[in-house]
Amino acid sequence: MICHGKRRRALLSCTFMVSVSGLMLMPSSATEAAALQAAAPTLSTQLLEEQAGAARERGDTQASLKLYQRALARAPGWQEGWWYCGSLQYDAASYTGAVSSFEKLVELNASLPDAWAMLGLSEFEVKEYERSLEDLQKAEHLGLAEPLRNIADYHRGLLLNLSGDSDGALLVLSSLYLRGVHSEDLQVALGITLLRVPLLPSQLDPARDALVHDAGNLASLIAEKRFEEASPAFQQALVSYPQAKFLHYAYGAMLAVEGKDKEAIAQFQAETVLNPESALPYIEWAFLNMKSKEYAEAIRLARKGCELSSESFLAHYILGNSLLLSGDPAAARPELEKSKALAPGSPDVRYSLSRTYARLGQPTLAREEQAEFLSLQRKNAVDRLELQKRYAGAAAITGVRPTTAQ
Repeated sequence: MICHGKRRRALLSCTFMVSVSGLMLMPSSATEAAALQAAAPTLSTQLLEEQAGAARERGDTQASLKLYQRALARAPGWQEGWWYCGSLQYDAASYTGAVSSFEKLVELNASLPDAWAMLGLSEFEVKEYERSLEDLQKAEHLGLAEPLRNIADYHRGLLLNLSGDSDGALLVLSSLYLRGVHSEDLQVALGITLLRVPLLPSQLDPARDALVHDAGNLASLIAEKRFEEASPAFQQALVSYPQAKFLHYAYGAMLAVEGKDKEAIAQFQAETVLNPESALPYIEWAFLNMKSKEYAEAIRLARKGCELSSESFLAHYILGNSLLLSGDPAAARPELEKSKALAPGSPDVRYSLSRTYARLGQPTLAREEQAEFLSLQRKNAVDRLELQKRYAGAAAITGVRPTTAQ
């Protein structure tokens, strides 16, 4: 398990980072001591804090918590007190109280990634999943560090998958695996994400345990780029679970990453037979046909993808770009404009739209889109480097899509 019982307690006993001037300061340092003294509560509250700390150190959670609450009633601006109060509540499974304490802390100081992470984890426990994901994302953007990052990423991956962003979840969870977390919990999370099952592990049907575990193993092999081992493992899984949705799709995505387009197309085609209501295999299949300049087939498949998922910017992009490349810029225009509306940060869409406007005799619009393309291309190059730094193996596990919605 990633964060239960004593292991959770060990995590939550980690040092709180307090920031008064914007710099993160370790409590054991002289600088930290000076900062805390400058923002210190009254002497009586300081004595309460000492008593609370002593109770916490000897493991008397209830006594310590009561002392922190008394001190905070006198000095509600005391950041370190809210941290320890919330941590003790979380450790005691008093999650509603922990949510309240960490909310107070981030109100006082919104620049603390650990506080946002603990708020998100507490919200997860009270099943406020949308808020939990939002706050865990804030912690990530602020630069959450290990060991808390591991627990936060695990829960963030679960919530991304639950919300329908299985690609984002797979990126987060695979990176966690590559950082050396090889727990049973993570394998299950990887499995349900690879299979695009929008459930939490606790909500799974036990009858699917074997499938989920095998899918988790496949996801770990892909994360480590062990494609030669993953391919026969996929083939065995398809024999063992012939009706499992998204296994063909995941296999096809891996084959496409390897450049095995014909084999990938066969897997995407098989997925459409088994899973005809999903737009994803049609979109990936269409992209590979566009890539090989088989525009008529790409158009047919992309139209199907648009029918099944009208809000997929990628389906509209592939359809519009294939129409453009096949010599029909007038038909391409509305599809590419729709794709732009759905994903204004995609440089590929802007480039194709610029070419479309140029062919339709609208040079001003073409120049505007070309300028946006160049700006977004530079931004995406920087973002991609940051993504690869933050998430080990990112290039290998983001699939075959040519663009991303920024």
